[in-house]
Amino acid sequence: MQLRHINIRDLAARAGCDERTIQRALNGETTPQLRVAESIAEVLECEPDDLWPRPGSGASSNGALTVRLFPSRAQVPVDVWRDALAAAASRIDICVYGGTFLFDNVHGFLRLVRDAASRGVQVRIAVGDPGSSAVHQRGIEEGIGDALAGRCRLTLSRLSPIHDLDGVEVRTHSTPLYVSMFLIDDMLYANHHILGSPAGDNPVIEIPRDLDPEVWESYTNSFEQIWAGAHPAHYPAR
Repeated sequence: MQLRHINIRDLAARAGCDERTIQRALNGETTPQLRVAESIAEVLECEPDDLWPRPGSGASSNGALTVRLFPSRAQVPVDVWRDALAAAASRIDICVYGGTFLFDNVHGFLRLVRDAASRGVQVRIAVGDPGSSAVHQRGIEEGIGDALAGRCRLTLSRLSPIHDLDGVEVRTHSTPLYVSMFLIDDMLYANHHILGSPAGDNPVIEIPRDLDPEVWESYTNSFEQIWAGAHPAHYPAR
């Protein structure tokens, strides 16, 4: 930036992204999505890897991959979710049971999704079927009984304002879920489920698509399988 004599404000304007996103990336708090990194690199006349080496580009000789891991979902900075949703350009795919944290912790979640849909992003959200045996069993395993089904109902209710927007689809699934998935463009946030522990206490792995296409495809295939077996959420006519 010093060589190009450009400040963060001008860089954000020319790259078409948020100043806060750039600042957090420069501080090492997050790695921007590939599309954003490419836009910034183009302005600075360099390659994205010159600014933010992708974890997969430095895979070790034994085949091990380096990813960013948050010890628990609760430790994922809120701005990670907000920045990813705000920068989405093509897809937002979410698969959860309850997922109430999206409304409780991610300020303006519905607005972020609505804005994304308005710019042509395809949004698919799969929520646990409150009446399914899978949700009932998971509630028992987490020691919260019917509370999990209640969270599923609450999330479905909160999604009501956007369920019929162009580009937005909400479904319910009855899958024994091993991982909650948040696929936003070329970035995946995988919140794995540990038996007896609520999702918010379990690790989240951040996986860029270019890290390893086969790993990425394993998750996306799982999402597509769940989505294909899910049913459209029912909402009263408005």
